[in-house]
Amino acid sequence: MLLRSLRKFIKPGMWIIAIAFAASLFFMYGRPRKEQKPLAKVNGTAISYQRFTQSYQNTYETYRQTSETDISPQVEKYLKYYVLNQLITNELLWQEAKKAKIEVSQEKLTEVIKKIIKPFGSREAFMRFLDSRGISYSDFEEEIKREMIISELIQRIKESIRVTDEEIKDYWIIENEEVGVSYIFLEPTKYKKEVKTTEEEIEKYYEGHKEEFTVPEKVKVDYILIKPEEFADKVGEVGEEALEAYYQKHLASFRVPEKRRASHILLKLSPFSTSEEEERKIKERMEEIEKKLKEGADFATLAKKYSEDSISAEKGGDLGFFTSSSQMFSSFSKALFSLEEGEASKIVKTPFGYHLIKLTEIKEAYTQSFQEVRKRVEQIWIKEKSENLAKKEAENVKKKIEEKKITFDEYAKKHYPHSSETTPFFTREDNIKGLGWVPQFSKTAFSLTQGEISSSVKAPQGYCLIDLKEKTPSYIPLLKEITKEVKESLIEEKTIKIAREKASQLAKEAKENKNLSLLAKKLDLEYRNVEFFKRTDRVGGITFQDTEKFIQTAFSLKKEEISEPLKLTKGYYIMKLTQRELFLEDFFKEKEKFKENLLSQKRTKTLNLWLQKLREKAKIVDNSSLFSP
Repeated sequence: MLLRSLRKFIKPGMWIIAIAFAASLFFMYGRPRKEQKPLAKVNGTAISYQRFTQSYQNTYETYRQTSETDISPQVEKYLKYYVLNQLITNELLWQEAKKAKIEVSQEKLTEVIKKIIKPFGSREAFMRFLDSRGISYSDFEEEIKREMIISELIQRIKESIRVTDEEIKDYWIIENEEVGVSYIFLEPTKYKKEVKTTEEEIEKYYEGHKEEFTVPEKVKVDYILIKPEEFADKVGEVGEEALEAYYQKHLASFRVPEKRRASHILLKLSPFSTSEEEERKIKERMEEIEKKLKEGADFATLAKKYSEDSISAEKGGDLGFFTSSSQMFSSFSKALFSLEEGEASKIVKTPFGYHLIKLTEIKEAYTQSFQEVRKRVEQIWIKEKSENLAKKEAENVKKKIEEKKITFDEYAKKHYPHSSETTPFFTREDNIKGLGWVPQFSKTAFSLTQGEISSSVKAPQGYCLIDLKEKTPSYIPLLKEITKEVKESLIEEKTIKIAREKASQLAKEAKENKNLSLLAKKLDLEYRNVEFFKRTDRVGGITFQDTEKFIQTAFSLKKEEISEPLKLTKGYYIMKLTQRELFLEDFFKEKEKFKENLLSQKRTKTLNLWLQKLREKAKIVDNSSLFSP
């Protein structure tokens, strides 16, 4: 991709301009034809559908290349939302920048353009690149100027934001304060055997909770699945000229990203068993290794001698090649891609432990030649044409059925006896027999009336035509039909009530004698003691979804204070704060680092809030629903 080849030439402050430029190449390609309605309007300024589709195509191809996985309909939907949102935001920023009368000098504009052109080798090569996409140089220059002005606006907003010493201190305390707790846990199911129910109670519960037992609306349909692969032999021969033109239009798809070969020395940490003291000693050991490296020791020799990654240590620490999108921890990736070839990093920490990283080789990003990817281009071409033919077939069949030239059943039996299905009854949330979970299919099926045939619906396997056979409305079953389910719900409610009452009583007793351990033993309840943890840590024994609430409660307590019963997913917790620790003297050592982090967070948050208010005040007309397939 162009962006990755540009990265090494452009300073971080200018990177947003390069990104915006690369995206703009696609929506600048060809001028929008006059449309009945724009996709959206921002304070009266139109965003055309063509501009959106070209920008979306670039985003789609970039995502597909970096994720290296199939793009689901859900991801497609999100990408469309993301692209339109970005175009609207960009237009709002441009309007604000014009109000602020921000300008950029020709000198700065020329400097940025030179950096963009540099990876192309020459100005002539770059001009050919623009020409191949139907973009004039003046349009290109104007777009870069626009993005520079927007970038300057954002920079001015960020630079206007400051943080006070009090804010830094509060932030540091939140990040560094530690507490320890002990707690008693009451699991409601423990009291299930105490619950008794009568027929009268079950009937009364049913009457009060009828809506909870509603059976949702269901439909039963016939559908025909028209698969693109069935049309591959109808595409015909593809000319070399057409394939080359397709290749040129989709160069981003054939870009091989930069790869970097890394070696490392690792001293392991265990997040479960390494104490703070042990971690300090491990880091000191790594500092000694780093010192040897700075004194001229050979990296590979040190890796073989000291690295605790036994597999790579045998090879002098060699880990092979990585791309920037590889599944590496961000701290490792950031360090590797900031190095010059042959350079070693400072000490880097990941969940695995402490690393020293050396960049041993760089394979530059490049675009595969047409000859290298010709077979792949042809396959993509055939796939796209097959898709179009399948979609067209579905549309033609729909038309013939409407014109009564053929019935749905006749067409299915004649052309698709093996890929037409009759589904069982299903709800809006169910998987579809033969297709899986296809929200658009369900949405369409439920919108049909008896005897109505749908327009073509895109599914991962192809295009569907749907014939509604039967629809059952939602209803509330009679008690005699669901007595068992109602009784189980009643028992669960009564069990939780007993557990809540016992937890309240237990909290009262705990506040009187303060000894949770003895109390838990006396009542045969689970008791745990949790050593020091921070607000950002995970707590052993507490589920992920409950961690935030558990930690908030713990930090709200004073030392030796007993909490009220805390209801979490598994049951009730009565908690006692046993320890609280904060070494304020460390604050002054780390103040500058925390100031930088807090300032970055505050600037991002403030900018987002400003953009949010800008959108709220703006007159935005969203016509995207008119363009939905």
